[in-house]
Amino acid sequence: MKKTLLVLLTCFLTQSTFADPTFTNLSEDDFNQISKDMSANFTHGSILGASKMGTVVGVQVGLIGMQTNAKSTNEIVKRNAGAELPSLYNGGILVAVGVPFGLAAEAVLFPKMTASGASLNSTSLAIKYNINDVIPVLPINLALRGVYSTSGFSFSQTQSGVTTSVEDKNSVSGLQILISPMIPIVEPYLGFGMLSSSNELTATGSAIFDPSYTSSQSQKKTNSSTQTLVGVDVSLLLLKMGVEYSTAFGTDRYAFKFALGF
Repeated sequence: MKKTLLVLLTCFLTQSTFADPTFTNLSEDDFNQISKDMSANFTHGSILGASKMGTVVGVQVGLIGMQTNAKSTNEIVKRNAGAELPSLYNGGILVAVGVPFGLAAEAVLFPKMTASGASLNSTSLAIKYNINDVIPVLPINLALRGVYSTSGFSFSQTQSGVTTSVEDKNSVSGLQILISPMIPIVEPYLGFGMLSSSNELTATGSAIFDPSYTSSQSQKKTNSSTQTLVGVDVSLLLLKMGVEYSTAFGTDRYAFKFALGF
């Protein structure tokens, strides 16, 4: 499991440090675009539909991997250093537990790891409530899910001979509505949500922001966004697999799941 996590981290860091990308002379719009891409990347994602987890109690443990389109951030990185950052990556260990009354708790955990001079950690949590017991005549599965995530990503860059440490901290919270048909084994689902995010970018060393924007070494940006989810969750006895597409904060994300459970 830890080796697989290291592979996920290596993918993220390889993209993030290829050709020594740097953040310099960031305008307010640049920072806003970076904040949106980071928020879309680290929003909670478990690839679980609207149905209950098990008839009484259900458990899933496995791996989640995610790839986010970072087109806006890529343009900024290319302008600053001629490097490429077409995608951001996220993932971790999925743990989900369902209990009676349609309640379920979810967590996706990525412990702090360091490679190639960069480090990454993320934690996302969710509480889901399937309301079919309250409204038993519904012909579909319907659930509400509250989500919350935090993450930290840091790396070093050199500009004008000065080594600068750059750290990005992000948090996202929100509420989703999930809908899926009442069919066994394969559960396609659709979701809609409202998200709110906070992103803080800090530099220690050289300035990374455009002086006409700010003279500070640290800036924070908040954003809000709608979210759309489309996914498929497959249950083959103890084996659980799934894929999901989501769009939020103006960008797209693709995710996959491989887990065991009952």
